Amino acid sequence: MDANTEQVQPEQRDQDPEQAAPPGRRIRSVVAASTVGTAIEYYDYFIFGTAAATVFPPLFFPDFSPAAGTLAAFGAFGAGFLARPLGAAVAGHFGDRIGRKAMLVATLLVMGVSTFCIGLLPPYATIGIWAPILLVLMRLAQGFGVGGELPGAQLMCVEHAGPRRRGFYGSWPQSASPIGLALSTGAFVVIGGLISDEQFAQWGWRIPFLFSGVLVLVGIFVRLKTHESPEFERARQRQKNEVAPLREFVKHNRPAALRGIGMYLGVTVIYYLVTTFMISYATGTLGMPRSTVLNVVLCCQPIFFALCLTGGAVSDRIGRRAVYVIGTLGAGVAAFPAFALIDQATTTGLLLGTLLLGGFLFFYVGAQGAFFAEMFDVRVRYTGTSLSIALATLAGGAFTPAAGTLLVQWFHGGSTGVALFVIAIAVIAAASAAAGRETLPTRRVAA
Repeated sequence: MDANTEQVQPEQRDQDPEQAAPPGRRIRSVVAASTVGTAIEYYDYFIFGTAAATVFPPLFFPDFSPAAGTLAAFGAFGAGFLARPLGAAVAGHFGDRIGRKAMLVATLLVMGVSTFCIGLLPPYATIGIWAPILLVLMRLAQGFGVGGELPGAQLMCVEHAGPRRRGFYGSWPQSASPIGLALSTGAFVVIGGLISDEQFAQWGWRIPFLFSGVLVLVGIFVRLKTHESPEFERARQRQKNEVAPLREFVKHNRPAALRGIGMYLGVTVIYYLVTTFMISYATGTLGMPRSTVLNVVLCCQPIFFALCLTGGAVSDRIGRRAVYVIGTLGAGVAAFPAFALIDQATTTGLLLGTLLLGGFLFFYVGAQGAFFAEMFDVRVRYTGTSLSIALATLAGGAFTPAAGTLLVQWFHGGSTGVALFVIAIAVIAAASAAAGRETLPTRRVAA
């Protein structure tokens, strides 16, 4: 790793970590604002995935066969990832130049407006080919907005925290993922339980998208009340010359970026297999009721939330790299047993299989926020973290649900190909994490 990423910052050496940490009220306020806003963004992003797996194929792609319609809907789902690198570059540039807080408000606004508009789109039967075109355009806008959301929220938490608590506080924005998924899945479960399937297909699916408008207003209000990152402010005051973050990132941080991409592949691929693909696989291939599958996904989220925070806290004790390597290899080992349980097509089997595979994922992803922040110098930290995550999601997450669907077909309706896919990605992520040095400040000083 280059000098910028490996040197211990003076404030980390000279100050007691507990004295360096800001007052408890401020860090709690920052964590709450970051987590609430990120949960809302995840809610917006995930309701598209849930709808793509359940209602979008007949509404926006009615001329396709059921399998082809699902693939087309997942293709629209994947389109959002194409815009994420651009959104990450823009948010990273301005986040490293003018501040983290402004970008968190902007990304939330872009995501909220595009999600609300999806809820207003007429179906194919009304406007023909313009229906899927507009759906894809709104998904691209979602991708642009989310490109800089999670990294900015993580940096706000990590940079407000003391060195010995960065893992724990940095895990909170990632823990918003189960919250957002629970909100999105819960919205579909509640609405689906109150109205008939026909009513749900006609207009009920729109309610979760339109409800996003209310959530976004709440998120923006909360984020406007937070303070800018003190670490960023100190760096901006010390910096005499204007730095182009993207150029600085490309010039000095390529090795760290490549490791970050490899590590985040282990997050994005497994995550979308456990969520979006799993819903389609269980309802389509295994023939399980949609309500049962969504309820199982919903029940898993509190456990995933707790495991994410646990992984972050453990990384403050034993190191970021150790948590990441142990967790990714554990996910690889769990792949075949997890899918064997899922393939039983029972509620218990689906629950246990999802918890087994997703449990390892959320344990190691808890360390990711602090791990990535400590890999990059503060001057290019937003750019480096955003682009590493966005490029990994473009390479691995964009078409993971579609790839899983194709693998099931290639393996004659079985999950063997998907399990092998998980193992391959887990090995890549573990090797990427092991290739770099430990970033936990106390361990770097000891080394």
